[in-house]
Amino acid sequence: MRLRARYVLAGGLELVADGVVEVDDGGVVVGVGRYTGGVAADLGNVVLMPQLVNGHVHVLDAAILDRDDMYIDDLVGWPHGVKYHVVRRLVERGRHTALLEKVARRMRRYGVGCALVYAEYAAGDVEAALRRWGIEAVVFQEAHGGFPSYPNVQVATPVDHPPEYLRQLRARYRLVSTHVSETEDCHEAGDLELALKVLDADVLVHLVHLTPEEVGQIPPSKTVVVNPRANAYFVGRVAPVPQLLHLKPLLGTDNVFMNEPDPWAEMRFLHAYAAAAGWRLEEREILSMATVWGWEKMRCVPPIEPGHRLRAIAVAAPYAGEKVLKFLVKRAAHTDLVAFVEGSSIEPPPS
Repeated sequence: MRLRARYVLAGGLELVADGVVEVDDGGVVVGVGRYTGGVAADLGNVVLMPQLVNGHVHVLDAAILDRDDMYIDDLVGWPHGVKYHVVRRLVERGRHTALLEKVARRMRRYGVGCALVYAEYAAGDVEAALRRWGIEAVVFQEAHGGFPSYPNVQVATPVDHPPEYLRQLRARYRLVSTHVSETEDCHEAGDLELALKVLDADVLVHLVHLTPEEVGQIPPSKTVVVNPRANAYFVGRVAPVPQLLHLKPLLGTDNVFMNEPDPWAEMRFLHAYAAAAGWRLEEREILSMATVWGWEKMRCVPPIEPGHRLRAIAVAAPYAGEKVLKFLVKRAAHTDLVAFVEGSSIEPPPS
């Protein structure tokens, strides 16, 4: 099957005008290039691009939607934050599954094909709900000071736990993640050193207060995730994204109770913040944070290139001009999403 589009973002988001993508019977890409004729399913005036990756999202805390009137630690700090009490009761009563379905459906509507999810409880239910809506889920179950029966774990911050416990987590689990230097208190307590040298976390989230010297301590093998909207709101500053680019950071939307889990909104915010801060941050870099760098770091949603199963979205192309990447980062929204392409299957977004 051959798919034609006005633009294709192939490989590392190289722009192919009047592009065509050929897939085999298994939905694997066997060729990408310019259309030169022949039979093709014409998707029309769209950009065919990889599905989006949400690099960090808490989905269960939708139970306290817009409860943002308290200090961050009182809201989300383990173990006494408001969300822990509310979400635990929700799960104990079995009322979390309907909420998860609603959140997963909304995430899919935004074009999300993969998400790195923090689950305070019920990680298996979280994973199942997202997968039912076509979202590949890398879920981290919160450890709560114990040893949950789930392959990936997270701790809210390594300063909450004794070093020996952190070492045991590293030894027992496939993937380990933690928030790092989200607040000044945790940064001053040395959370980066604990995260790197004791917990040896695979995924480091936030990094708001890190200095250039501290950024230099992070090995390239680690996955780092920034959450600009949540950080700007809760702590009044954003992670030093230009200093992190060599690590190929991912872009996350963080707490659903605070932010809609919409990567388009996150890209627009980061684009505007970068301009205001005088950062040299290219549109290709921002879009990579929400797409192809997810594949490089976590094997989430492959690029559109031969050898990979096609997992793409068709987004309405710019209505004027040729600055496609700028349009996608600065202007596009989920309302511009025309279709999901999974292999050779073309489906409309959820209504």
